[in-house]
Parts: sequence; structure tokens; C-alpha cells
Amino acid sequence: MLILGIDLEGMNENLVENGVNLAKDRVTEIGAVLWDTEFNQPIKIYSELIHEEDRLPISDEIEELTGINDIMLIKYGLKGEEIKMGLERLSIIMKKADFIMAHNGPNYDIPMLRALFERFKVPFPEMKWIDSKTDIEFPKRIIANSLSALEHAHGFINPFPHRAVTDVLSMLKIASHYDFERIAALASSPKVRIIADLQAPNWKNQKDVDDFNKVKSKVSRARFSWNPSNKTWSKFVHRLLIEEGKLGYEFDWFVE
Repeated sequence: MLILGIDLEGMNENLVENGVNLAKDRVTEIGAVLWDTEFNQPIKIYSELIHEEDRLPISDEIEELTGINDIMLIKYGLKGEEIKMGLERLSIIMKKADFIMAHNGPNYDIPMLRALFERFKVPFPEMKWIDSKTDIEFPKRIIANSLSALEHAHGFINPFPHRAVTDVLSMLKIASHYDFERIAALASSPKVRIIADLQAPNWKNQKDVDDFNKVKSKVSRARFSWNPSNKTWSKFVHRLLIEEGKLGYEFDWFVE
């Protein structure tokens, strides 16, 4: 199986508070690594800095985080027609892969990369994506799923964090500890929302309250999220896990 790992660095207007703003946010670096799962080795590496004329200036925070600054992008970044040619080369590599993998791809890399392709009128390859945050079955002892936390949990440190191609190599090294066929099966399974069957107790009855709090604690430890709008605890899971009967929660739940 061939997996293409992709990571983007970017200059975003206000990613933390507002998420991706495709009207203003721009990619500043693309890293991609084609990985052969039979050999568990990279077989092709792609790395480019990107300098779009309408991008926001690199902030001090982003420069400190990534090491990328305006001077680097002006001096070494692809520009204009070069960007289009670079995306066409990337498209060829993408089409060689059976799956594409990104860390938190649905929320960042996929929309940012698709928008970049669209701006330069390059057809975006429609591929099956793996999200290394959610499509890998990490042991229960691994609680945090940021890339840096996962690197530490798997016994290594990325010497160049927040640079695209080195983040991709780290992501694929983490993934190589697991069964790629299983990862692909989970990535191919749709996600569904399940809701914990947790009814409010009679607050005047202490036993009911104690029983409720015990179940609520289990729900919270199972990483369900509280939804204040409809007052439910819910979580997205792969339908495959439900079909396999592998959820094993110590409380009742139902599919939304």
C-alpha cells in the first residue's frame, strides 16, 4: 500500500478562535512524503515553500513557531506560475497513493490545500484521506493526540517541529507502529455521532445524584463532549467499531 503523507504550514488570520478562513488564509509550505507500507520506508519526498502575493504578512508568533518568515518566502518560495507547476507535480504524486494521510486534515490541510488548487486552477485529486488523529487506534494510555505528544509517546522527538516535510515524516513514523490495513479500514468507515444515555436525576434524592455522577464520570473519561445546546454528551466514532462491537463503554448509549 502507498500512503502519501501531507502537511501544510500556513499564515492564518485567526485560526485558534475562528478556524480556517479560506478568503484570507494562505499556505506557506507544503510537505509530502510517499510511504510504502510493505517496506515501511519513504520512497518520494516533496517539499516547497509557497509565496502568494496576497498572503498576510508572517506574524512574529508564526515565525517563532515555524522558523518561516517573509524574507524566506520571498527568496525561496514558489511564485505565480511556479506555484501552479508545483501543484501539478504534487497532483501526480497524490494520484500514485492509495490513501492520503494528514494530521487533523479535515479541519485544516484538506480545505487549505483544496483552496490553493482552486486558486491556481489545478484539478484537485479526489482521494480517500486518513486522519492520523482519529483513524489510528492508539493505546488508552495515550491521552493527548497532538503531533508533539504522539512523537513523545512513541519514543522520539522531531528535531524540526512545525516544518511541513519533517512533520509528515514524524506522522508516518508514528503510523508505522500500527497496522496500515486497519488504519485504512477505519478511514474508509463513516463516522457517526453516538449519545450517552444519561438522564438528569432527581436532584433532591442523594442516591440518584450519586449514581448519576458515577455514570457521568465514566462518560467524561470516555471522552464524550458536553453539548450545552441540547444538553447531551456525544462523541463521533467509526461505524465499523459499532459493527464490530468494540466500543465497550460501561454505560448505555445510542446512535443519533
